[in-house]
Amino acid sequence: MTNLGSLSRQGKSLATVIAASGSFLIGMLLPMEIWTNQQTTTKATTVKTATNTKQINQSVNNKDTPLEVIKISSVVAKKINNTKQKLRELELKTFNFSVPKRFQSQTVKNVTLNSKQKVISLTFDDGPWNKTTEQILDILKKHNIRATFFVVGQHLNVRQEIGKKIVEEGHVIANHTWNHPSKSSKMSSDRIKSEIGRTADLIYKITGRTTNLFRPPGGVLVNGLADYAKERKHTVVLWSADSVDWYYRSAQQITKKVLNRASNGGIVLLHDGGGPRGHVVEALPNIIAGLKKQGYEFVTIPELLTIKDRELHQEELAQKREIKKQETNAQENKEPANKE
Repeated sequence: MTNLGSLSRQGKSLATVIAASGSFLIGMLLPMEIWTNQQTTTKATTVKTATNTKQINQSVNNKDTPLEVIKISSVVAKKINNTKQKLRELELKTFNFSVPKRFQSQTVKNVTLNSKQKVISLTFDDGPWNKTTEQILDILKKHNIRATFFVVGQHLNVRQEIGKKIVEEGHVIANHTWNHPSKSSKMSSDRIKSEIGRTADLIYKITGRTTNLFRPPGGVLVNGLADYAKERKHTVVLWSADSVDWYYRSAQQITKKVLNRASNGGIVLLHDGGGPRGHVVEALPNIIAGLKKQGYEFVTIPELLTIKDRELHQEELAQKREIKKQETNAQENKEPANKE
């Protein structure tokens, strides 16, 4: 994908670097390991040849060679696995949760993309939740999809290991307040600061990550929470495709709603916590399959905003080139008149 190709485990530029690094490391490890074993084998063979050539030939033909091959294979396999693990750790370490500057202090709902390659973001609210969140993580892992989880502080506090797992498996973790207040009435400044600040502090304490993504409970923008978040250059993230899974308990119903409301650059709202969400777990594989059938690829919110940012940047460059071209043409048209 053109846009996704330039992203960092925030996106695929990082994946490309990691893949290249992996190929390089494996390419280095494999011949070195084989060379080392060949040297050992050569020395052993030389000694054996000096003592008993016939015995060496029988051993090579019957037993030693297969055993040596097995030894080389197991050592190389171990080296490859270790390399993959280190690359994975590097990917997680460098994975970027931040969003482009132009989206800071902004509210985003539906990110309209011009790209022919369709992308969409799955987001999950109100977790982490016992059993449900981990089931959702397993499904996403099976399909190699990264999502964005807007966690409630008090839920994260009692399920810290699940919070760690969200990040360890490559997903983005974001702020959804501490107590999930969704009333429209104005809140006190102390309450607002506590709702967002405590959750942000806990996310960092548990995962080592900071986030500037915030989703107000219920999508309410007038009680002070969203304004406070924007003052701190957070991006307020709403949604374009609401599964309404908190109301509809049928996996078929919420699957249909998501597929019908999907759009390029869309943000899907689902819930992994806040109540029984077995129907979400049941629906998720069908939602993924349906969106793939429609031609969608899945990205996190930071990835989605980065794609849009680069589209806008290209448009800005094109506008500057056009302005410069017009200025140049105007100057050239003036020069003959001046010569006359």
